[in-house]
Amino acid sequence: MATIKQIADKAGVSPTTVSNVLHGNIGKVSPSTLLHVKAILKSENYTPNMGAIMLARNNSRIIGVIMFMEPRRDETVLEDPFSSTIMGAMEAEIRKHGYFMMIHTTSDEAEVVRLAGTWRLGGLVLVWVPATTSRVIRENINRPVVFVDSYFDDDGIGYHNIGLDDEQGGYEIARHLLTKGNTSMTFLANDTVAIGADHARFNGCCRAFSERGLSLSESRYMPISKDSVERRRFYHRVAGDLASFGTLVFSADYYAAEAMMYLQDNGIHVPEDISITGFDDNVFSRIVRPGLTTVHQDVYGKGQAAISMLMKLIKGETITECDVRLPVRLIVRGSVRDRSAG
Repeated sequence: MATIKQIADKAGVSPTTVSNVLHGNIGKVSPSTLLHVKAILKSENYTPNMGAIMLARNNSRIIGVIMFMEPRRDETVLEDPFSSTIMGAMEAEIRKHGYFMMIHTTSDEAEVVRLAGTWRLGGLVLVWVPATTSRVIRENINRPVVFVDSYFDDDGIGYHNIGLDDEQGGYEIARHLLTKGNTSMTFLANDTVAIGADHARFNGCCRAFSERGLSLSESRYMPISKDSVERRRFYHRVAGDLASFGTLVFSADYYAAEAMMYLQDNGIHVPEDISITGFDDNVFSRIVRPGLTTVHQDVYGKGQAAISMLMKLIKGETITECDVRLPVRLIVRGSVRDRSAG
């Protein structure tokens, strides 16, 4: 691989100029020189030395990404389509800005706070962090931080977050079910936290029911187990008492598809015997039969937006909208029975 001096000779500039381009110190580098040097670096397949960059700058040019979640048993976090998609989007965007990504997954709140405080980072992205942990991090971490899909207490602290209009997603699903004459449902949640995406989605369902003069009891909110054996036991209960559960409204396509396949394998027809819906519109919703009625979200765009916001914070730019809630839309397929005709 070419050295910095060889790159400089080829570009007709000083080694210091090449080093400045590599380290992002481009305040005194003209736009034409910057493009010229970058083109030669690319043509030479030059790979910067991370150790040298960290020594040369107080900013390590590493963006830390911590995913706060407990994976399903016997699986890794990145096997989930949502996780792999958003990670891919963030990595591409981070690389585009000349930074590097460091990933960590945990469901330990104390570990999140410890890592956020000890890693030498240019910035930090935290995915699905609970409100209490978010507050501690914002009070103790003095570097740019962007949250993803997080909800916060009304504590007067400023948070930067890229999330989703979760309540509207739940509303759209429930309104569709009611339009089709499905007035009984059970909401299957991913987590048990009191403030978060799942409760927002359930609240949206409650709003749709309220508009029809109906009520949806809190008992219809059921967190689903991360353990596949326990989930199969639950699906077995559903198969034995379809009327009690009504439509199964899952907060993730993965579980909706899994339940659909289990029930079909045990003689239950979807949607003739039971309706099922999901959330995300990922690959699982499209490969099951019938196709899964769900809520679409732009996961890749969410990852890009999070890094774009973080880079503005790193550069000291003004953020006009700090808590962004991206839009959703209903995707109607064949997993909901139309009972409206009687």
